[in-house]
Amino acid sequence: IYNEAKRLLPAFMNVMLVRSGEKKIDFSGVNLIVGTHALLFHELPNSPLVMVDEQHRFGSNQRKKIEGLASSEDERANFVQFSATPIPRTLSLIQSEIVNFSFLKQMPFKKNITSQILGTSEFGFLLTHIKKQLAGGFQVAIIYPLVESSESSNYQSLSEAQGFWLKNFKNVFVTHGKDKEKEEILRRFREEGEILLSTTVVEVGISLPRLNTIVIVGAERLGLATLHQLRGRVGRNGGDGYCFLFTKLKEAPARLKEFCATNDGFKVAELDLKNRQSGDILNGFFQHGATFNFYDYEDDITQAAKARVAEFKNKF
Repeated sequence: IYNEAKRLLPAFMNVMLVRSGEKKIDFSGVNLIVGTHALLFHELPNSPLVMVDEQHRFGSNQRKKIEGLASSEDERANFVQFSATPIPRTLSLIQSEIVNFSFLKQMPFKKNITSQILGTSEFGFLLTHIKKQLAGGFQVAIIYPLVESSESSNYQSLSEAQGFWLKNFKNVFVTHGKDKEKEEILRRFREEGEILLSTTVVEVGISLPRLNTIVIVGAERLGLATLHQLRGRVGRNGGDGYCFLFTKLKEAPARLKEFCATNDGFKVAELDLKNRQSGDILNGFFQHGATFNFYDYEDDITQAAKARVAEFKNKF
């Protein structure tokens, strides 16, 4: 975002990038501040506009603190949040009309992504698919649930599995969230790699135009929002993309089957709300789960009530 802001904004605008680990920062004369969670630990200047991207990756208290850091007693910042897959509580707030919202329905380019659940018996099919895509000049990412082995997991970890891929394929790159060389490895993979072995660290903040296949190992262990974000890494140039959900379960959960049936992030969020429920929409302590009885937003009585509220608003 920082690089794009520098490229697109007028030269007279001063853009600052705040990295983790930086302590005393002088924000005077800055027009746009770009940063991560690190901004939570700084005294920010009052701002007319605060934007949070990938909103579902921030807790309610974190978002509230970010908004408060840029506001004063007299002026409150305009607070805009972006998410391709709102968490259950956020979607519940939207459907309750407690927050204002806009939907961006038009994609920057057409995405044709095929999502499919695979079991252990279909590993041969997966290898054939991977070899075909690599022969076509594309890249493949394989996402593992853990870096190291664990007695609580019946899936291979990243460290356990990498030997097979390094032995049978060329140009294999390996990284994870704690890897200090992660950014350099991802840069090299983008330019010369064929297979990337990683954890969910590639969920956001990475552009890999040639990546057209992603394999998610132990997919049932991940939330739908994370699955959708990972799926969004492929087919980013408008070509065909493939997302394989690998599971050892004899019967795949219904939510994974429903996930494979749609590429719409908002529908994925609705599935998440249906499965996990809304949580506490008042203070956000619970991000999901039922804390009180609530109506089905699609039933007739709720729709009729909302129509009456809209009619009342129009009279005044």
